[in-house]
Amino acid sequence: MPPARRGKRGKKAPMESAGSSIDALPDGVLQHILGFLPAWDAVRTCVLARRWRDLWMFATGLRIIGNDDDDLEGLRESVDHLLLTRGIAPLETCELRFDGIADEFSDGDVIRVNLWFRHAIRCQVRVLLLLLTQQSQHFDLHDLHLVSRHLMELELVGVQHWKLAADDCDSSLVKRIISKSLKRLSITACVFSESFHTHIHSPSLVSLLLDDNWYNTPVLESIPSLVDASIRVVDRSVDSCEDCDSGDCNSCNGIIHDNSNCILLEGLSKAKNLALIAESKTFIFKMDLKWCPTFSKMKTLLLSDYWCVALDLDAITCILKNSPLLEKLTLELCSKGSDHKMEMKGNYIPVQETTAISEHLKIIVVKCDVVDEKVYKVLKLLSTCNIRFSFE
Repeated sequence: MPPARRGKRGKKAPMESAGSSIDALPDGVLQHILGFLPAWDAVRTCVLARRWRDLWMFATGLRIIGNDDDDLEGLRESVDHLLLTRGIAPLETCELRFDGIADEFSDGDVIRVNLWFRHAIRCQVRVLLLLLTQQSQHFDLHDLHLVSRHLMELELVGVQHWKLAADDCDSSLVKRIISKSLKRLSITACVFSESFHTHIHSPSLVSLLLDDNWYNTPVLESIPSLVDASIRVVDRSVDSCEDCDSGDCNSCNGIIHDNSNCILLEGLSKAKNLALIAESKTFIFKMDLKWCPTFSKMKTLLLSDYWCVALDLDAITCILKNSPLLEKLTLELCSKGSDHKMEMKGNYIPVQETTAISEHLKIIVVKCDVVDEKVYKVLKLLSTCNIRFSFE
């Protein structure tokens, strides 16, 4: 007699253990998962089973993170061994983070980091991060050939002195960051050259962040695909002067342009969302406004206090006249380092006689600490463009 069939409420088959479930995944999926782990944790998985012995070598991510407990000499030897063992298997992401290390880097350590950076490029990495946030020190990417058809996103924090795409002798340095495939570029707290402007040629960029960098502001070449850009030029830039805000005095005349006319604005002219922030002694934007381009795609614009203090109201007018599709304008008229206490929102009332600003402009926001003479002048200017405000 055949055994009776179990009903729907009969005993279910036991579920697979967690180990057998993950072992059922293809190697490619496991290598992708391992790519999200810190490098040392990924390596430790080699003891799980024979199948796992070499999986970490082909992980799609490599995340080397220095901690405050790390001995620099030991860290250098460990990373060298790690990279030698894994070879040049392709990488999606590589992170080199050393912001948690208390000890300062020696010249030998810096040279070693350069080799690790080059190794990532050889692995056809698509997203590359190099981070150092020690106040007293910067990495020196000396004589680095940053040429890659695979790199899509690059973030550098605390990097010093760029001599890119170098030939055999110093006199023939190209002084450029060149990548036709790069999509996102973030350079913060880095040190550029004091003697020349580094050129950035990356026509495929969709996102650009330049913030809190030292010495010469880089020259941006044409970026037709740019969507989001945020530029902050600080007083540690060469493009600032204690004697003037225009770059016309004897101490700064002749070193500004480096045979270039527009340093930043021409390269930013295709951005859809743009933030321009500067400190009061920075003259780079005023110089650029002499060759102010048309921002043919820009829909949102943020301008800092500098545009109304160090410059004059003509600077705002110039930008508005050259932004035919602008929909939202934000003016941050707050003192340095403060959080605004007052916010005013304005509406544009188009009339036939007004041609100074975009007919698409819908939202105007002014952020400030208090309505003082400076803010009053800005409001008066905007009122001539048929913009009316309400207080919040």
